[in-house]
Amino acid sequence: MADLPGRALDALLTEAGEATWAAGPLAKGSNLCHGTAGNAYAFLVLLARTRDARWRERARAFAMHAIAQFEDETARFGRLRHSLWTGDIGLAIFLWDCLRERAQFPALDVFFAAPVSAISSARAKA
Repeated sequence: MADLPGRALDALLTEAGEATWAAGPLAKGSNLCHGTAGNAYAFLVLLARTRDARWRERARAFAMHAIAQFEDETARFGRLRHSLWTGDIGLAIFLWDCLRERAQFPALDVFFAAPVSAISSARAKA
């Protein structure tokens, strides 16, 4: 929904981001699937949509927490987790996107993405 042109959903999306921030990092772990990194992508999406720096800072805060979760889990279990959705690969991709300030959630946003120019043009017309 964040790629829809126009600003009609901005208030709703911002409230969803605020709810995610208020809930805090997830206890499940650092991963994408219902984990801290997955929720942090919401902040990157809001940063791209609004250019409001608070979303950058919140994404980075969640990223730091996710790194700590990764380190704790690795120490506890003595091994890495090798999967995109529930493992460390997804976290690595999120951290890379966080550094680049890009909201390209693996799979949907990468394989089915509209060209950035099309989204920008649609927003400019709205």
